[in-house]
Amino acid sequence: MTENLKNFKRKRLLRLARNDAFTSKRPLRLAILLFIIVCACYFVFSGVSKVYASGILGFEVKGGAYFQNLTGHVAAGGNVGGNGPTNITPSDLGLQTTKTEPMLKAAIYILYDNRISFTYVPYEYSGSKVLSQNVYFNGQEYNINAEVNSKLDLYSYKMFYDHNFEINRYASIGLGVGVDVITAKTELDSASLGLSESKNVNLPIPLIGGRIKISPLNDFSFIGKFQGFTVGADGYYYHANVGVNYKTVGPLSIFADYVYDKVHVDTNGVNGSLEFDGPEAGVRFRF
Repeated sequence: MTENLKNFKRKRLLRLARNDAFTSKRPLRLAILLFIIVCACYFVFSGVSKVYASGILGFEVKGGAYFQNLTGHVAAGGNVGGNGPTNITPSDLGLQTTKTEPMLKAAIYILYDNRISFTYVPYEYSGSKVLSQNVYFNGQEYNINAEVNSKLDLYSYKMFYDHNFEINRYASIGLGVGVDVITAKTELDSASLGLSESKNVNLPIPLIGGRIKISPLNDFSFIGKFQGFTVGADGYYYHANVGVNYKTVGPLSIFADYVYDKVHVDTNGVNGSLEFDGPEAGVRFRF
């Protein structure tokens, strides 16, 4: 019994000694761990900042106003008693033919010359008019002299990748591919006739395109761009713009472009061609 008690006390003293040794080393271990974390953070963030500053990785935000002009026609639905559908122009329904809409674009630059851009442009038009002709829309007849309210909402969600090729210190070209998802909704209603009809279209359109940039001065450049594709009988989309860009100070630039967009769809009972064109202007931040 006495021997067992002695062994127990001996083991307890050894355990206490080990704990004391571990406790005495804990501040040193914590200091070493903290030093490793600080060094790792320094090298990681230092490397990222160097990569970011060097142009290997960059980010751009571009926003402004698009002063649109609308032309074209749309027909929706099937025949009504052997008539229609009517090819409706904006003026037939009292839709606005000029409108100012916001434009937003974001781009990520990777490895100097690779760019992935995301662009959003809304096209929202509405109006009212007393009809000067019978209109056949989506299986319904809207009689002459009836007052109607109309809406056309079209949205463009575009993603595009392009690679830049330097020609010389003053000029470069970019070639790329992408996709533009077009969503559109047309509405026509008349309280006097008790009619309200709408038609929706969703159409993803693949894109190919190119751009050219000419910089006669360090902070001033001319830019031209074309993108487009056709999806057979379902439709096509074309986009072109030319403009200038001036770098003012730091990451801030100002730009002014002239833009032309044409959308044609023939799907889901909708057959139409719409053209949007006009100037756009705004600011660009590139980091």
